[in-house]
Amino acid sequence: MLLTAVVAFALAAVGSTAPAAPCAGLEYIYVRGTGEPGKYGSIIGDRLYADLQKLVPDVAGYQLPYPSTFGPNSPAVGVDNLNKYLNEQVRVCPNKKYGIAGYSQGAVIMHRAAVDFTPAIFDSIVAAVTFGDGGQQTNKTNPVYKSPVGDIPRYPDQMDGKIRFNCVPGDLTCTSGGESTLAHLSYGNGDYIPASAQFIADQYKKSRSA
Repeated sequence: MLLTAVVAFALAAVGSTAPAAPCAGLEYIYVRGTGEPGKYGSIIGDRLYADLQKLVPDVAGYQLPYPSTFGPNSPAVGVDNLNKYLNEQVRVCPNKKYGIAGYSQGAVIMHRAAVDFTPAIFDSIVAAVTFGDGGQQTNKTNPVYKSPVGDIPRYPDQMDGKIRFNCVPGDLTCTSGGESTLAHLSYGNGDYIPASAQFIADQYKKSRSA
């Protein structure tokens, strides 16, 4: 999550995109960072979707609706909305697969939501990709990262093999001892986004051949 003490995004009024086609083979769900504008997210989400479309042309897209603000209830709303959406979708479209991506506060939401995923949801998720994610600092010995924005739990074991963490060196959220806000805002540089799109596509293709 972007921290008020070190960075202030200009919050933009961003409405949620319409739900994706009900039974697409693969659906990309993006959980944006605090105040991140754009259809999915102008820092990461839009570009990640565009790159993924080049690899999986029929991929559907969905931006998770939630406040995306510094308000104390913003993450909880995102967690609730993500679990409700996935529970409904796996009921309606049991064969659909999901590549979920989140940045900053969006990554926090993904970790917290995963604690309550059902077996059907775990089976439907082929990839979980995060950027600037404090949860990257968790492990089996230390399963909860005590971040300035609250606890971030380690992903459940059912997510093993499906996760890609992206962390710019020095990023204050995901690097131990990191202090750089600039690094936290730099995921558009380098190959973080195209490599993440390739990871989602590869995971999806692997699931189809299993």
